[in-house]
Parts: sequence; structure tokens; C-alpha cells
Amino acid sequence: MEDREIPDDIDLSKTVQEGKEEAMQRRMEDIKKNMAKIKHKLVVISGKGGVGKTTVAVNLAMSLASIGLRVGILDVDITGPNVTKMLGVENALKPQVDTERQKFYPITGPLNIKVISMSFLTENTDTPVIWRGPMKMSAIRQFLGDAEWGELDYLIFDLPPGTSDETLDILQLIPEEYIIVVTTPQEVALMDARKTINMSQMMERNVLGIVENMSGFKCPHCGKHIDLYPPGGAKKAAEDFNVELLGHVPFETEIGQQGDRGLPFVVKYPDSESAKAFKQIVNKIQEELGD
Repeated sequence: MEDREIPDDIDLSKTVQEGKEEAMQRRMEDIKKNMAKIKHKLVVISGKGGVGKTTVAVNLAMSLASIGLRVGILDVDITGPNVTKMLGVENALKPQVDTERQKFYPITGPLNIKVISMSFLTENTDTPVIWRGPMKMSAIRQFLGDAEWGELDYLIFDLPPGTSDETLDILQLIPEEYIIVVTTPQEVALMDARKTINMSQMMERNVLGIVENMSGFKCPHCGKHIDLYPPGGAKKAAEDFNVELLGHVPFETEIGQQGDRGLPFVVKYPDSESAKAFKQIVNKIQEELGD
């Protein structure tokens, strides 16, 4: 068979680029269709790591599901996914794939919460994901557009800390989401939380409010409330940026223990001070969203 030369008038680079643009357009349309089936999108974000953002996201999802709402949670932290551990589904089978339609299905967690996380796609918990920004953003768009989320009342996004690629991508892809900023009373955490609120408002996104985590604790001996850090910082930030202070979640040792055991404390200890705080936060969120 004789070789055929490519005609001089065909620009291969242009053809490839057009193919990429068409694929991107299809992906964006799939994302739009998927997100249209979800009533509320809540983005849980923090300016700093270590403030309990994932704990808040998971227990918020469980609190919403516990009152009969249809809930999903998307672990957007590609390189440090912890949602599956806290929900006790880290050893679940990989998501079911529909190869013909090129779609996949979230894993079903406790209280029928739908879960998608990068941890389902790694070999084990010690396997690092060493990706640059473009690969992480491509994965996020697949999670949004190719996953069959179905109809949900709430989809919770657990974002990595800071204002990097994943955060910007989510905020740009889903302009109708509501942002919940998690902080502790510690000054350095509040500094970064304020930056995060400021960034969100600069991007003209809806900041639903602030959750202050580790907001003091009750002494087990005398029952007196003790502040771990000087109080009032979250309240001041809410006033300065004209956003709601959704609630204070106290520090309780059971919170961390239950996260490691894979059973969120709002289920294990429904009468705890922290579980009560989450009920109040859920009530305030529903009031703000008109539910």
C-alpha cells in the first residue's frame, strides 16, 4: 500500500485544537445539565488547613441527610482526600462505570449520601496523587459532568484549603453555589478566612456565612465553658464583610475520634453539644436559602 501524503492545506494543529474545544464544550454542557438537577450547591472552604473543614463538610452533609434530604458530597481535595475515611467508605468498591455512555455512579454512603472522591481511584491510602493544576482541574470537571449525581437537594463540595486551582475552578464552573467559610477562633486562621471571603466577594459569589469550629469547650470537671482562643473574631469578620455567622461548633474529643472511625459524630452522638450546633447551622442555612 502506497503512503498517502497529508494535503498541504490541512492544518493538523488547528484540527486537534478544534477537537479539544468541542470536547470541552460537551463537558461544560454535561456539567450544566448535572448541576441543574441539584437544588442547592454548598461549597465548604477555608483559607487555612487544619481548621476542621472536612469535618464540618461531612457532618453538615450527614445533618442534612438525617432530616430526609437527598444529599451528595464531592471531595474536591484531589491530593488529600479524606471524606471517604470520615464517612467509613474508604474501602468501598470503585464507582460503577457505564462504558457505553461514558458515565460513572457515585458510591452510596451512610444515610444514602452519594460520594465521589479521588480516593476511590487510588491504589491505597498511601498512594500519593502527584498532579499539576491542569490534571486536577480535568478530574474535577469529570466528577461534575461525568458522574450521575441525579436529583439532589444538596451537593456539598469539600474543597482543599486556600485559594488555589481547585477552588477557583469550582467557583468559576458553578456560579450559583453558596459558600460556607470554616475557621477557628485563632487569629492566623481568621486572617486567611477573611482573605477567602474577600476573594469570594470579589468574584461576586454568594457567601452564605461563616462556621467557627473548635469554638471553646466545656470542662469535663466543672462544666464551665473555656475559650481555646480569644473569642469574637468570627463575629467581627461576619460583621466586617456583611455575611452571616452560621454557628459555633465547640471542641469535643469525640469529634476527631469518630472522624477516624468513619462514623460522623452527629450520628454517633446526636445529643452532644457539637451535634446540636450543627442542627442550628442547618436550620440557619435552610432559613437563608428559603427552604
